[in-house]
Amino acid sequence: MAADDRGVSNVVGYVLVFSLIIVTIGTVFTVGLAGVEDRQEAARVTNVERAFDVFDDNIRDIQRYGDPSRSTEVRLNGGTLVVADPTTVRVENSSGGTVTEPITTSPLEYTNGDTTIAYEAGALFRSDSGRSTMLSAPRFVAADGRTVLPLVRLFRDTEAASAGGTSTVQIEAQTPNDGSLGRFNATDDPHRVSVESPRAAAWGRYFERTDGFDEVTANETVASATLTENETVYVRRIAIDITLRE
Repeated sequence: MAADDRGVSNVVGYVLVFSLIIVTIGTVFTVGLAGVEDRQEAARVTNVERAFDVFDDNIRDIQRYGDPSRSTEVRLNGGTLVVADPTTVRVENSSGGTVTEPITTSPLEYTNGDTTIAYEAGALFRSDSGRSTMLSAPRFVAADGRTVLPLVRLFRDTEAASAGGTSTVQIEAQTPNDGSLGRFNATDDPHRVSVESPRAAAWGRYFERTDGFDEVTANETVASATLTENETVYVRRIAIDITLRE
């Protein structure tokens, strides 16, 4: 009589099915957990981006309504917030002569991994893996022979120029005055504006798509453009002092 191996076959079947279930659950858990973590990280950065939108609005309110100060809260979520090294803006004629002295501003930057969100000279940017996109444009206006360049100049508080970790930071923005207005009449050469910045490529794309700017050049560090509405050029400097409070 042949041996009955049905019991062995059942055991082997149970083992195979159980192993398949364990492998499937492990794979789903691993892939799903990684996906959840990616979504959580994206949500954290998006929340910071929204906080910078609020900061941008607060700076506008200071300009429009003359408010002495405004505060914005940002949850760092493991990133770093810093009042960074200055960006320089110049207004020149086409032969390179300086129309006004270089104007510097210290960008406010949040960095987490490969993502940086920055407010610079009145514009808001996001950079991912080195490529920058302008999220909110500066309030430059060009029409009827006139160009107005309002430049927000951020100045750091040396006692609190950076913050990091997981805490919530309050960004206090205040202005000592309502800014100064510089007026420049037309010269024989067209005025050019240039921005020396780590986000020069994004500035260049802004100039290319905006009326009033022509002959745009841009590389990794400097973007410049000719002002086509150049009978009169106004440059307004809006000074804002920045303090970071944890």
